[in-house]
Amino acid sequence: MKEIILVINAGSSSLKFKIFDLDHMVIASGQVEGIDLAPSFKAKDTKGEVIAEHQWSEAEAHNHALVLGYLIDWITETFKEYTLKACGHRVVHGGTIFSSSVLINEKVIADIESLIPLAPLHQPHNLRVIKLMREKYPTLPQVAVFDTAFHQTMQGNATMYAIPYELYKQGVRRYGMHGTSYAYIAEKLKESYPQIAHKKVVIAHIGSGASLCAIENGKSVMTTMGFTALDGVSMGTRPGSIDPGILLYLMENKGYGVDEIRDFIYYKCGAGGLSELSSNFYTLECNYETHEGAKRAFDFMTFRTAEEIARLSVSLGGIDALVFTAGVGENSAHFREEVCKQLAHLGIQIDQDKNKKRGEEKIHSSNSSIEVYAIPTNEELMIMLDTKKLAK
Repeated sequence: MKEIILVINAGSSSLKFKIFDLDHMVIASGQVEGIDLAPSFKAKDTKGEVIAEHQWSEAEAHNHALVLGYLIDWITETFKEYTLKACGHRVVHGGTIFSSSVLINEKVIADIESLIPLAPLHQPHNLRVIKLMREKYPTLPQVAVFDTAFHQTMQGNATMYAIPYELYKQGVRRYGMHGTSYAYIAEKLKESYPQIAHKKVVIAHIGSGASLCAIENGKSVMTTMGFTALDGVSMGTRPGSIDPGILLYLMENKGYGVDEIRDFIYYKCGAGGLSELSSNFYTLECNYETHEGAKRAFDFMTFRTAEEIARLSVSLGGIDALVFTAGVGENSAHFREEVCKQLAHLGIQIDQDKNKKRGEEKIHSSNSSIEVYAIPTNEELMIMLDTKKLAK
């Protein structure tokens, strides 16, 4: 019987999944949304066509156990010619404990649990699904793949804040996120563009969550996200870098408590707050010419992205190539064009026709001193590959 590997990315109210065979081909993918309200399940085949849907009523119990049980039963019934070999999980934070993916056991679960304070909005949901899978399939190999692991090669100044060093020794330091995406792009460069793979490259992972990473010889040198997923460039609902004095001002003058501050920096800021229209970047781009707020937020995001690219050049001592990836980076020619315009002083020039051509990866002009690429990321494939390797 053929074997498959299930990849899970669990959030607070959603659960995304992708099913691979051992030849790395996707068998099916999908997600459950609205787990905290009235969950809806949708699965698609390799052509992107819907092959299954299910809607739970508001009267039913809403939790991850309910939807995970349904998902596993659906996989078992739908793919009877396959057997489930292993399950890989995206885990947001590995701290300094995990520098690579690991096979899950009780100690690993305890270690992941100890890191909840570093990612309180993500880690508990990752853990919940891991534990539920262990209850349902106690002998099934499970693998944790950490967003932070790729950045464990950062050294010295790249890991620090100018705070009391005792706090650094206690773990208050820069960790970085989106490591699985950066790991994929680093591998993709080795395979497809070996002439730049070991050079100085800045990767811009721009989506609803966004960060950038400087790599050299395929390893992380510096990244824009820090202790949490809040730092760096602005995002859909998060502010990116912000003067801490603003938070003090809100507490002292607006009566904000811890819960209000948390809600503010995770859900009320970013493109959504700045535009007063939407946190969805596609919506902002579509309304760029007609809505003042959409233009304001779009322009701010391109400006901040360009700023961070230039800043990362300090960590590298120069840039040989720039790679755009993730939802916005891969799909918005307008975004890439505006960012690169603001970096013309570095010698970056893009080819307008190539930039607008969907699927074109190499988008710089022939006289650009820095190569520019738009490469789709594939975090699920990286999780699958690590899971396959560790579950042998």
